[in-house]
Amino acid sequence: MKLFFSRKKTLRLIIIHVTIVLFYSIVFGQHVSESKTGMVVSSTAEATQAGLQILKMGGNAIDAAAATAFALMVTDPAMCSLGGRSQTLIYLKNGEIVGIDGATQSPSNVEEPARIGHGYKTVAIPGSPAALEKMINLYGTLPLKTILQPAIKLAKEGFEINEEYHTAFREYGKHFRSYPGSAKYFLKQNGDFYSKGEILKQPALANTLQNMANNGCGVLYRGQMASHIISDMKCNDGLITDNDLAQYKARTGEILKGAYKGYDIITRGDQCDGGSVIEMLHILAKFNISEYFKDQSQYIPLIARILHIGYLDEMLPDEVQVSDETATRRAKELHFAQAKKAPLQLEEKYDEGETNHLAVIDEDGNAVSLTQSIGPNFGSKVANPDLGFFYAYSYDMNDAPVPLQREKTSQSPTILLKDGKPVVVLGSAGSNRIPGSIVQSIINYIDHKMTPEQAIAYPRVFYFGNQLHLEHFALDEPVKASLDQLDFSVKNYFQLNGWFGRVQAIFVDTNENKIIGVSDPRDNGAAMGL
Repeated sequence: MKLFFSRKKTLRLIIIHVTIVLFYSIVFGQHVSESKTGMVVSSTAEATQAGLQILKMGGNAIDAAAATAFALMVTDPAMCSLGGRSQTLIYLKNGEIVGIDGATQSPSNVEEPARIGHGYKTVAIPGSPAALEKMINLYGTLPLKTILQPAIKLAKEGFEINEEYHTAFREYGKHFRSYPGSAKYFLKQNGDFYSKGEILKQPALANTLQNMANNGCGVLYRGQMASHIISDMKCNDGLITDNDLAQYKARTGEILKGAYKGYDIITRGDQCDGGSVIEMLHILAKFNISEYFKDQSQYIPLIARILHIGYLDEMLPDEVQVSDETATRRAKELHFAQAKKAPLQLEEKYDEGETNHLAVIDEDGNAVSLTQSIGPNFGSKVANPDLGFFYAYSYDMNDAPVPLQREKTSQSPTILLKDGKPVVVLGSAGSNRIPGSIVQSIINYIDHKMTPEQAIAYPRVFYFGNQLHLEHFALDEPVKASLDQLDFSVKNYFQLNGWFGRVQAIFVDTNENKIIGVSDPRDNGAAMGL
């Protein structure tokens, strides 16, 4: 479809876009950092500082990513923990690309779905500690004991509760009183919730981390710490057995590859949703996106429907989803005249997505993209009464359990290469919006020529359940009328919202010889350069 625009209309659209972009660049200035030698970006400032500390000590990106991940388990306990899952994508300075699968796993004796949304019957076998130790042992340069020190210190000394956690404790903390470990460690001694500005110290978690520093992460799966988990399970009708813990191993993760307008897309398959990232970009490559961008009445529906296709296709075999044949077929199906009340799959509820992401690059060119989760906010809502961390919640166990099945999630750690070198390292939090938020950040940067901070801050769009979700778009009346004619039900958000994904990204500007780290303004994270 060829597009024609009047000079006046084009100028008005450009002014609207520039105004939005400049505004959000100012809003999240503290989330942006530049460096020439290394960068760490994550969803909390304390965890980012932990990773930066390791880089300053001479550790590589793998060491720093592990330190950041462990520190996030302390400072972002609603999103990740030692009981959680993680997916990692690593680019090594020699050009090797590897993945590590730290998915949680259903216990061997699971039979019936829990269907309660929290509690011991939803607790899965932890994956992240084994995955992080595997990463360190294979590709790191510093010992685990050194890497864990920042997280141990944070657990001992505590971190300040921000507004987000003030709200989260009040929204989800009602469940803590049902589980002694959760009440013991995440409520105040008088049973009240922690409030903004107060310090949350976690001495039991500090002891657990110190035990791992001294003896390796294996003690969580075999030995005294494992016995604390098994004892807790036996006392509360949990399902994890000592054999379940002992058999767990982090696996080598599948690497998926695609291409987009001169860039190589590297992401993760198997238990991840990187296939959706590649499929979306392959479909987008069939369109002149920069031309569509001039007319939001066409651009918004196109982007929304392409992202929704990726969501619908996420359960396809990876090799089918990332194929050019699939992209070509799907692109031909996109006809705006048929957009009215399309019989698309409905989504029952809209969780913000309880996940976090980190990205690291070092001066040698090693790069890591790593996503962690424990399921919904605070996972199973159950904290181990001896070890001080929340167990992960398993969506599989709650709805359709399969013994020893590894959890498939929307996690999609991604790296873009140019001439074989990393130029964008990114990932996102946000449940099934993860792939779409990654893709929108990429096309903002590549197609729309936005700066890194603008690319991450620009308003996003999603289409779920026949409802078009728009984030702070400056829609003029003709655009609104056009969307109405397409019979979209529009939900407009009037500020940046974490529901649209929370991207953590690093951009390498080879022309200026600098590294730019960007933490999404929808999150409470930070970017810090070496």
